[in-house]
Amino acid sequence: MTGDAARTSFTIDRVLVAGDTLETTFRDARVAALVRERSATRPLALTVALRDAVDAQTVPARLAELAGPAACRLDVSIARRGEPLEPLVEGHDALLACGAPPDGALIIRAWQRGRCVVNSVEQAARVALFEDDYLDFDAGRAERWYSIMEGNPIIVTNPQHIVLEYGARINPRAVIHNESTVSIGRGSLLGADAELNLYTARFVMGQFCHTSSYFAAVGSRHTLHHPSTFAVSRGPYAFLGEPADRVGDIVIGNDVWFGMRVILLPGVSVADGCVVGAGSVVTDSLTEPYGIYAGNPARLLRLRFPPHVVKWLCAIQWWTWSTRKLFGAREFFRTDVAGLSEDELWRLVDR
Repeated sequence: MTGDAARTSFTIDRVLVAGDTLETTFRDARVAALVRERSATRPLALTVALRDAVDAQTVPARLAELAGPAACRLDVSIARRGEPLEPLVEGHDALLACGAPPDGALIIRAWQRGRCVVNSVEQAARVALFEDDYLDFDAGRAERWYSIMEGNPIIVTNPQHIVLEYGARINPRAVIHNESTVSIGRGSLLGADAELNLYTARFVMGQFCHTSSYFAAVGSRHTLHHPSTFAVSRGPYAFLGEPADRVGDIVIGNDVWFGMRVILLPGVSVADGCVVGAGSVVTDSLTEPYGIYAGNPARLLRLRFPPHVVKWLCAIQWWTWSTRKLFGAREFFRTDVAGLSEDELWRLVDR
């Protein structure tokens, strides 16, 4: 990345809340977290779009009750009943979709437009206070984005269970079968043609990770101890066997790079700073921070850096730095640190 960046402040100030009824929407804990956690110094504009008819005076009163006396000023507007929601997404920084189930197509559309989609209570609390730098190196893009789904996915079973943090990206043609949470951390990229076949397993990717094309994560294994391995949860033969005999969460640390066609099997974790070679099959957890792994099954080949550098990198946890600090230390990220002493490393980041 070269050249100058246009730095602007990025906040979430306009939120579209879409739901079915007034009661179910305002019972949603995400709505309460959003309005309660917002700083009293910054107003929050909320547009409420409900399928059912609602009294225009009732909505601001209910939101004020949720917010409490010390919360921010709420600028509340009510969308016309039946008004198309996709155009409304354009005028907002974030979408909070309620309902059982919420509108999955609207969630995906919001990501495609670069919007924040608030899919957990914890994320709602973070979004309420969110304020960060936006460094725009892409002069050709008309607007900023918080998180983005580029192109079209093939299928996303439950988009309402997916949390994309600031700067997270999903490339085209993703296949995501999830009944539980998928979390993609700040700045991380799920590369093109990824397949997350998770069943009920969670998938957690830390900050500033990168998967190359055709990455796959498998959260469950077909049953082996029954007469048949057949495991289909729908259709005329769903009565045969069990869906799985092993389900395991997949947890990836920070600053991890996966080469093309890497496969992660149920229950594995990957330590911070790892590199996993193309075509590898990860059958057991990769526990060595900053290790280079490859093979089927994936095995440790060597460390990326000498042990004292690995220890130092694990200690500073640069992925927790603010955007402004990361930008200020950009020369550090362009430096070969393998041969540096600890004093030299500290001088590099303290410039």
